[in-house]
Amino acid sequence: MLEPKRILILTCSHGSGHKMVAQTLKESFEARGHLVSVEDLFDKTNPTLNRMIEKSYLLSYSIGSSFYERVYYDVEEYAHNKLMYNLWNFTSKALLKMVDAFKPDCIINTYGYTISAILKKDNYPHIKLFTVVTDFCIPKPWIHQETDRYYVACENVEETLIGESIPRERILKTGIPIRDAFYARENRQAILKKYNLDPHKKILIIFAGTYGVLKNIKEICQRTDRMNNLQTIVICGKNQHLQRELEMENLQNTRIFGFVPDIHEFYTAGDLMVTKPGGITLSEVVAKKIPVILYNPTPGQEGENACWFKRQGAAVVANNFNELILAIDALKENEIKRFSIKNSLSKIYYGHAANLITQDVLTQLTLADGVPYLTESI
Repeated sequence: MLEPKRILILTCSHGSGHKMVAQTLKESFEARGHLVSVEDLFDKTNPTLNRMIEKSYLLSYSIGSSFYERVYYDVEEYAHNKLMYNLWNFTSKALLKMVDAFKPDCIINTYGYTISAILKKDNYPHIKLFTVVTDFCIPKPWIHQETDRYYVACENVEETLIGESIPRERILKTGIPIRDAFYARENRQAILKKYNLDPHKKILIIFAGTYGVLKNIKEICQRTDRMNNLQTIVICGKNQHLQRELEMENLQNTRIFGFVPDIHEFYTAGDLMVTKPGGITLSEVVAKKIPVILYNPTPGQEGENACWFKRQGAAVVANNFNELILAIDALKENEIKRFSIKNSLSKIYYGHAANLITQDVLTQLTLADGVPYLTESI
């Protein structure tokens, strides 16, 4: 029997995706009897500053795409210069304290904490370092030669890493970890009945976003509500203000939901979806193979994700309100196009990502110990 390993997972609160990936991996390792500690390095370094950065991240969506675009690509440009090195060193004491206290067998990044690689050679060369890339692109700050293994969602990330001199054998295409519920086969008719949906109409799912990042949502709903052969479901998350505002519109063919614990059921029920192209949402789309329209991507990782999905034929991209309305109306009537998107999504699906990553991490650790690890069937 494999000796229990100590797994330190580093995550970040700037965007919910990193935390979701960390939690999914935590549950996967713990289910196999291993000890896991999940830590937010920025928060451990300076909680007040971390909250300011988090608010700035959310504010960037409100200020406008040009602001976020400038921040994202400026970080790309200065990824390996002295300024970025000093920024990462700001977190070094907190990380070394974590390592000293927890004594992990490995560190797993679910955020681009380059500092974990910078410190590795001189401080913990015996500790394996893995990075789970949480988008379908990879910013340069995520890349460092001291990383033992990269787990990626697609060949786009793989090719970028190889272009940065990361050996191909250190890269594994697994997809991005999402909750187990998204891999389950479900009875669509039972779900339609559960939510009192008309099985004779096409179903559009709109993710409005907890922070209201999907723009023009009221106008979008007013237009889709009048479309023939369509019923719309809007998921507002924890944005109660938006939920109340939409409910006051008295829409006839639109259902408004707040936070939905069984969100995977709506992926099964839907014929098409409108959302922002975040890495986790797109991974859920891939697992469920639902035709998707990516609306007004914010330049940066959202824009990179959207461009890559469009090139694969795995999504439609609408950059403004008029393009979105035309895309919804066309896609709901075009069964061949929806089938083509589903087929393209199936080509970028690698299986249960959390299982693949967990098993490979444990394999790498036991190889380092000189002990063979028998992988489980997935």
